[in-house]
Amino acid sequence: MNKEIQLLIKICRTNKLEFSPDELAALLNLKFREGVYPYLRRLEEQNFLAKESKGTYKLNENNEKVKIIKSLLNLFGNNADILFSVHTQRILERFSANPLLKASQLPQHNLKQIRDIAKKTRIIHITKEGNSDIYFIRSWEEPVKKLLDFFNIKLKFDEDMFKNYIIKSYSAFTGKQAHLVDENQQELAKLNMQYYLEGKDFILNKLKNIESTETAILDILTKEKLKRFTNPFEITKKINEWKIKYVYNTDKIEGNALTFEEVTAGLTKGWEGIRKEKKDILETENSKKAIENIFDTAHELTLDFIKLLHSITQHGIDENAGSYKNEENCIIDSNGTLVDNTTPVQFVDERLKDLIKWYLDNEKKLHPFVLASIFHNQFVYIHPFSDGNGRVSRLLLNFILIKHAFFPVIIFNDEKHKYYNALRHSKDGDLKPSIMFLSDIYRTQLELF
Repeated sequence: MNKEIQLLIKICRTNKLEFSPDELAALLNLKFREGVYPYLRRLEEQNFLAKESKGTYKLNENNEKVKIIKSLLNLFGNNADILFSVHTQRILERFSANPLLKASQLPQHNLKQIRDIAKKTRIIHITKEGNSDIYFIRSWEEPVKKLLDFFNIKLKFDEDMFKNYIIKSYSAFTGKQAHLVDENQQELAKLNMQYYLEGKDFILNKLKNIESTETAILDILTKEKLKRFTNPFEITKKINEWKIKYVYNTDKIEGNALTFEEVTAGLTKGWEGIRKEKKDILETENSKKAIENIFDTAHELTLDFIKLLHSITQHGIDENAGSYKNEENCIIDSNGTLVDNTTPVQFVDERLKDLIKWYLDNEKKLHPFVLASIFHNQFVYIHPFSDGNGRVSRLLLNFILIKHAFFPVIIFNDEKHKYYNALRHSKDGDLKPSIMFLSDIYRTQLELF
């Protein structure tokens, strides 16, 4: 990476817009500020920086390449550094002519760099063909498009033909999924793969409207509530009441037939005399057990924790409880109508790892309500399990709130259509409806405690 681009990246990592020459020299660990001037001149020539009358330098936030750097830094964190090197530029130029290459077709000295790019940023994907590694560029994804624009690289292949080839290669028939009676698995695999290739299952790289003045009000209300929330017996009573309401509603949204009275009686006195389907009772018991884990803030948000929540909620119901889906699925409404496609089976682990990494990178940057809303919505679009995704997504939402010293929320069954509408608005990255929905129910339900 040349020094001026290294300096530009370091500038973009700060929250400042204006810098003295001494500050800029320090970013490059230069002892004397005179050493930074050649790099500043080149950045000025490319309209990245502007020299102010008082001798300081100001970042041009309207420069398209600056916008690209900031976007990729936000998405990939420290791993983004690898993307702006001359080596990466040459690798992308090679893939711009041929999007799919065998290891034998690539210079051996580039393979480590290519593997690092694939591992750290997913700009390039690695798959197997027999005993050989195959590499292909994910040209359909927004980060790749932005990086190509940064280097002024134009694709020299037919993107649609390449996309169709990938869809065909990955959409192998895997059998019939029970709850998708009207869907042929092979066709669903193609639809999910197309959805994935178009980036429709991934909202993290197109987030907008994530700032809200409402969050400051929530901070004040929460602090005031916590001041009055001091009696340990009252706390235990309120939390137990909340848990029953939560279990009833989270299961009801998913079609559980038990009434609130039956759930209350079953969880407090036992299930004797309640004649309902065994599955409904098991779902209720499982949800109650899963809740205990989100109140344990010793847990960290990891893949293992997500799988743990799923294994508990689906215990005795799904033989693959705690494991990712092995057949394609989709999001359907109560009538069985297709609402949205989801991440293909082959890319679930990758998408969840990206989500966890995004969470860790942004945990201290975003307000917990924004963090929880985004995490919840992205998780739903991935839909990593064969069933139980809705229950797990709401558990994770509340875990994030509790972990950051906020009260948990209940999405009531009679508000599920507002919940779904807010969720669908985020498909194109607009989080405002989700954040507002979550904020509204939080303010209302704060009185439950």
